[in-house]
Order: sequence, then structure tokens, then C-alpha cells
Amino acid sequence: MKNEKTRKLFSVLPDLKLFGHRALGKTEIKESGGLPFITWPNGAPCSMANLYMLALRDRPGRGRSRGMSRDGGQGGTIGVYATKISPLIRFCFDQNLDFIQLNDQLFTKLIVSLRKEKSPDNPSIPARTETTLLEIGRACIDFLQFVGRFYGEPQFVSEEGSIRVTEKEFLVTTRGGRTIKRTFLHHHSLTIVGRRHHTRDPMTLEDIKALRAAVNSIGSSRHIQLRRNMMLSLYEHTGARRGEIANIRVNDIQNALSMKKPMLRLITLKVGGPSERLIPISRAVLTEAKKYIEMARKKTMRGYKGGKDHGFLMVQEVTGKPLAKYTLTSEISALREHAGIEHQACGHMFRHAFITNLFVLLIKRHKFKHKDEFRNALINSAKFITDVMMWTGQQSPSSVERYINLAFARLDGYEETVASVHIIRTNRIYDRAEEELLEELQKGLPVPEYTLRLNELKRQRDEDLKAGVSTGDESLDDLRKTFFEEGS
Repeated sequence: MKNEKTRKLFSVLPDLKLFGHRALGKTEIKESGGLPFITWPNGAPCSMANLYMLALRDRPGRGRSRGMSRDGGQGGTIGVYATKISPLIRFCFDQNLDFIQLNDQLFTKLIVSLRKEKSPDNPSIPARTETTLLEIGRACIDFLQFVGRFYGEPQFVSEEGSIRVTEKEFLVTTRGGRTIKRTFLHHHSLTIVGRRHHTRDPMTLEDIKALRAAVNSIGSSRHIQLRRNMMLSLYEHTGARRGEIANIRVNDIQNALSMKKPMLRLITLKVGGPSERLIPISRAVLTEAKKYIEMARKKTMRGYKGGKDHGFLMVQEVTGKPLAKYTLTSEISALREHAGIEHQACGHMFRHAFITNLFVLLIKRHKFKHKDEFRNALINSAKFITDVMMWTGQQSPSSVERYINLAFARLDGYEETVASVHIIRTNRIYDRAEEELLEELQKGLPVPEYTLRLNELKRQRDEDLKAGVSTGDESLDDLRKTFFEEGS
């Protein structure tokens, strides 16, 4: 059993259903699967923290119409809150205090103690950055506001309350260029740091090649090798988030393969709650997934002890359990280290590359001369915005502003119009697949199997080329005939 000082304080309830209300003789149920259940360090339920989780379940998240995200194996956004208030729960447990008994001095003591903690891997550096500590402090303040309201003391956390905070204002500029005034509560024990900026650049072709080379040289089992290659292909050719890739099902691959113009179903995340979208995808990628299903997944699932096959595409080799999105992050990290890539290289950078490349093609197709022309098309053309949102899974035109800038920066000084982008794109995909097949031949793949697979590859290429024959229409409909791929 883990030590009380280190054991995780919450677990996720996968199939939770809660009472909603009763009307017209019918009981309405609130689906709450994925909600964290929090305990004290000794394992006893922490009732106040769990009531707070229930309150977060109904708090508007992205999209405003649904509650906060509970997706993934760690409870989504609500799970992040559970993690951030865990130090406060440990502190009150150690001090034998109820949350309502906290005061300003005790809250300061908590923050100071967290600031003094050292990294277990390197005792010379702090366990947390000031940015992380600020996030923990603000989450704890939010939780303690809830505690105050529960006990009928709305001023428990306030300028003159037991825990003294001040309201501060700051300005943020949206991706669309609008300036918005926002407020937050600040405690004097916390250090205000600059807003964290995400500086990930699009993944380059050189790094993709290095990651793929690492898959074949890292010395793993055949199952893991097939899974990693497929994972990279899905990242590269769908532009999906890691959670969306982890949620792909075997049926999604099979259904797409049965279509004349394959469309892959993705469960769209980060838009207030799960929804679905269909994106065009190449048969080469689908065939790679089918190969993993038949040559690796099927063997693993014969020994699956979890009952009925859960249907998720990527599974753990030994247990057959679905691969968590966090494992996808670890996989990319392991490949990056083996490949000797010293700069940042993560799964989300594939998404940046995919969307940027898509916008480069759209700019060429529609002959946009300026960024404003592109933005106006996103705002004023309902069909255009619908198509772009389908491809990217983004929520609004403002959320793709960064990609517009990246695409125009790449096209700065570019005047050549690509007359048949589809043909170039398709041949590039299959050239890469043929190179990988040749590598397998050099490593011992039997010649007859190599010949069969090469002929099948050529057949699929011809089908994709035939499906994408240009009709002269430069609309986004042409792009749906196959998935997008343009050199970075």
C-alpha cells in the first residue's frame, strides 16, 4: 500500500449516474462518468471535496452549454482541479482541521511549505515552479470559496475574510484581436507570474522521419512497433488531438475502409463536451491500422481478461486494455529521446503542422492574397467555416488565428499555383509507404509477401488518385476526397 504522504487522493468513477430531477412522473438522470472521487490521505471519503466535484460537474466549460470536461482516464478538466486541491486536503488532514477552520495564516503556511518542497529527482531545484504554485493556489481559493458558501459564510474568502484575497484585473487579447478585461482573486502568499505562452511550432518533416526511424531501431516488440508506426501516421494525417486518437475504435477503421471515399470518425474534444466529426483519410493509413488490428491487436485480445472486447483501436500489449492518451505522450517522448531530438517534439505539434498545411492549401486553392480575406471567409461563409471546423475540430474562427499567421508566413513571397495538389500529395504518401516496405524487405521480409504488399499498395494509390480526379472546382469539396498532406 502506498504511503499516505504520496498516494493519489482521487480515482475516476467511469460509469457514474446521478439524479437530475423528476418531472411529469419521470426521473431524469445526469450522466457523470469520469467524475473524480476524492479521499483523505487515509482513504476515507472527503465529502466536502466530492461536493465540490459535483459543483464543477455543472459549471460551464468550453462551449458554455455543457459542464467541464471529464474525458480521459484522469477526469479531464475536473480531474485537474482534483489534483490541484490535493495539497490542501493533505495539509488539513495533517493539521487535523476542517476546511472552514482555515485562516489566512494557515493558508500562507500551506503555500510556503509547497514552495519549499524539493524535486525528488533533483533536490537542488524546487518541486514546483511559481507558475504551478500559482495554479494550485488559485484552485484552492476557488475550492475554499465553495466551502464558505456551503457553510453560509460567503465572506470566508474575501478582502476582510478569514482568508484574505484581493481582486485584480488583467487584459487578454483574443486570437481574433479583441481585448477583454478579466478579474481574478489573488492571495499575498502567491507570486503573480506572466501568462504562460504555448510556443510549440509545427512538427517538421525531418523530425517525423527521425521519429519513424526511431520506431524501427528502438528494439521493441512487433506489437509495439506496429502500434507506434500507426500512431505516428494517425497523428500526421488526421491533425487529431491525443485524446481523439486514443478514442478511435476498430469499427471506425473498418467503416472508413468500406467507403468509396474514406472518412474517419473522430470524437472531437475541447469544445465543451464530446461530439463527432468525419475527416477524409487515405487508404494507406487505414491499411496500416488494419495491419495492426490483424497482426498485433487480435493476438493480444485473445488473452484479454476484461470480458467483451472494448473496441478501442490501440491497446496495451500484455493486458489488452485501451491505451490512455497519456501513454501516447510517453510514446512520443521515448521516440524523441531515442532519435536524439534535443528540441521540443510532441504529439500536439503534429496537429499544428496538419492545420498549418491545410491552411496553406486553402490559401492556394482560393487564391487569398491577405490574412483579412481568409478571416472574412471564415466569418462570412457558413459552408467554409463548417468545412474548416470539421477538418480541425476547432470551436470558432478566432481559435485558428495562429494557423492563419503561420500559413501566410510560410507563403510569404510564394506565387506559384499548384495545379494538382491532390496528385502530389497522394504520390508523396505512397512513396513514403513504399520506402517503409523496402526497409522491411531489407530486414528479412519474405519476397513473396513484399511483392503482394507492394502490389496492394499500388492498387490503393490508384484508387486514391482516381477518387481525387479534379473536376475544376476549387472549393473545399475537392479536399474531402482524400486527407491533406503538404510538405512542411
